[in-house]
Amino acid sequence: MRHSIYLKLAVLLVKADLRREEREYKKAIRREAYFIPYQNQHLLKDIGLDKEGRANTISMPIQAKAKRTVNLLRQSVEARPIT
Repeated sequence: MRHSIYLKLAVLLVKADLRREEREYKKAIRREAYFIPYQNQHLLKDIGLDKEGRANTISMPIQAKAKRTVNLLRQSVEARPIT
């Protein structure tokens, strides 16, 4: 006994609808994974953004950065084996 063309069409449409719903669900999940809470300034500061969502370029004072660089260079010079 062969199935009616209407039954085949109905099955095809139901399967297509299920695939569409699955794609929308996955899209929503991906969108949530990259949700950034722009209204919370403390969380933005923790991830390195200002209140407008731009990256904070100055994370530490220039003097502190220079001091840290000098200390790292001094450590690397002292760590070299003398030959």
